[in-house]
Parts: sequence; structure tokens; C-alpha cells
Amino acid sequence: MSTSHQHPAGSIAKPAGEHQPRVLILPPSYFAHDRTVGGGERYALEYARALAELTPTTLALFGSEASTQCDGTLDIRTYRLRRFDQRLSLPITWPIWRDLERFDVLHAMVFPTPITDALLLSARWRHQTLVLTDVGGGGPCWSTYLQRLHPRLNLNRLAHGLALLSRHAAQLFADWAQPKEILYGGADLNRFAAADHPPEGYALFVGRLLPHKGALQLVQAVSPNTPLRMVGRPYDAAYFAQLQAAAQGKKVTFILEADDAELQRQYAGASVVLQPSLPLDTPGVDTSELLGLVTLEAMASGKPVIVTRTASLPELVREGETGFIVPPNDPAALRSALEKLVAQPQLSLQMGAAARRHVEGNFTWSQVAQRGLSFYRRLSQAHSGVTP
Repeated sequence: MSTSHQHPAGSIAKPAGEHQPRVLILPPSYFAHDRTVGGGERYALEYARALAELTPTTLALFGSEASTQCDGTLDIRTYRLRRFDQRLSLPITWPIWRDLERFDVLHAMVFPTPITDALLLSARWRHQTLVLTDVGGGGPCWSTYLQRLHPRLNLNRLAHGLALLSRHAAQLFADWAQPKEILYGGADLNRFAAADHPPEGYALFVGRLLPHKGALQLVQAVSPNTPLRMVGRPYDAAYFAQLQAAAQGKKVTFILEADDAELQRQYAGASVVLQPSLPLDTPGVDTSELLGLVTLEAMASGKPVIVTRTASLPELVREGETGFIVPPNDPAALRSALEKLVAQPQLSLQMGAAARRHVEGNFTWSQVAQRGLSFYRRLSQAHSGVTP
């Protein structure tokens, strides 16, 4: 694990004289082997890295062998857990239970799960602060079984606070009584930096090639003369075949195996980056985009963005200044905004510069971590009556 990752741009010094709580972060995919690494996992890791610059922080994984690694100031600890059964509510061994005692704050970024139930028990038994963040996911456990009897029997409602990704995400928990904090997300300002050359005249999509990401609607909307590059992995063979069919006769390029370096090159040359996600069909429970990390990373790269008026995406963009917000399932509006930025390099540069400033002022990981740390302190004071 690299130890050179830093967040110097926008970093925040540790407050002198304040207690630094010891924090354990549980990411959404918490098994050390065969992990699914998506936006939620990236969010947990970047947040933990930034938080570790402010207070002692451990990212927790579980596997067949115990290990400890360092990523800069962040400890990444794999706890030994040889057997795991989703039907068990407390898949925690005695050594793990004892080690949990050293933390002041337990912050789970996935729920409901058996592990989260165990962290809840630890927090209540030891007067620790338990914080939950929903980045998507979860599975069968005692909380889900009890919720079937009545929604308010969900054990996660006993957490001390909810640290949520956006105002939209907070609406999904409007009837939960806990204090809430909007963390938002960030972009690494060094990794995602503005290019030193003009845009190359193509539109860029970054994301999983799945229906709710709006990939097909984008390919259908783009004109035959506008270059479009699609960076992402196909998880559905039938859907990918639809994308390829819709791209026939158009200047659409699929880049299916992009590494970090290739992704940065694609951002650097783009005239505009699109996140045209579609709302989910379930009324009042639209979890399609709890936070648009692609939008933040594109703006940090000095690129204007086009997003649909879906879930959290409109919260991230200043309409007409850092990009455009269009209705979902409106190909004419999508094409018009896209072609405007591809055809006008100067407008792309102007809006891209504003987008970079917007991220620098509002969406750095150090700002996100500072919001989280302040929230931990308020919660600890509220439930213990002692100033942390």
C-alpha cells in the first residue's frame, strides 16, 4: 500500500488543544479479498485518508489472515475472520471485539449488515459514538429481519448520527430522529488537475455502462458528427450490445479497461464531461446518485459538466456557470448542451475554470473530513455530556 498519498491542496491543520478521537471506518465492501471496488469504496478510502490527517483513523477490512498496512497517515487493518455467515448477526471474534474498544468513533459506510449490527452493540456497550453513512449496499441481518415486523424496529435507528452524502440522500432518512450532517464528497486536487492545453473537441462519459447511468440515452442523443468517448466497464452483455448498436454510424469510442492514468488523459482532452443518470422507478426512494463523484472529479479537472436533474446531481453544479442541468430522458436538451460546449472551446475553457474554482471552494476531501470530525465531536458531546 502506497504511503505517498497526500492532500496538500486545501488541507486543514489539526486544531491545537482539541481531543483527537480515534476513528474506525467500515467501507461498503469490507472483505479484503475479491472486493467490489466502485464509487462507494473510493469514497470511503478518500474520506479515511483525509480524516487520518486530522485524527487517528483506521480503515477496517475482514479476511482469512490478519494484517496491518499504512497508506500515509491512514492505518488499513484486516481483521481475521475465518468463517462468515450472512444469517449471523454478530460475526465478530473475541480478539476483534477487544480491539474495537480502543476506538472513540465507529463510522460504518454501509448498512444494514451483520458487521454494522456488531458495531452498534459495541458502541452501546462501551459508550462509543456510532455514525452511519449510506453509500448504497447492505444485506440480510438482524436489522432487516426486525424491520419486516415494523420499520422503527430497525436497529440502525439506534445510531448516534447520520453523516449523509447530499441533501437528496438526507431526504431518504427524513423520519429518522438522529442528528444529521451533510458531508458531500471531494476530489483529489492533485490527481484531478486542469489540463495545460485546450480541449480536443470530444464529449466524455465516465461510469459503469448500466441502464440507470443513462449511457444508452446519451449515445442515442449525440449527433453523428460529435465525437463521444465512453469510459467504463460493461456489466451487462445485452445492454452493452444495445450501446454498440446505437453507436453505429456515430463517432462513439468505447474505452472499457481504463486505468487511472488513462482516465486522467481522457479528462484532460475532453470539452465536456457528462453524467446523464436516470431516476429510479421507485417513488420517493431514488438512490440512483446519492453523490456524483464523476461530476466532482470532472470539475476538479477543469471541465464543464452536463448532468440530469436526478437525485443529488443538481446540488453539485452551478447552472450556466460550471455546467448545465438538463431534464432526464430529454435527448434534445442533452444534445443541445453537449454540442454547445464541444463547438465552443473558449466557452468550455471558461466554464471549466469556474468548475475548478467551485470544487476548490466547496468539495475538497479535507473539507469533507473536517465536516465529519466536527460532527463526531458534536455527537460525542451530545450523548456523553462531556466535551470531546
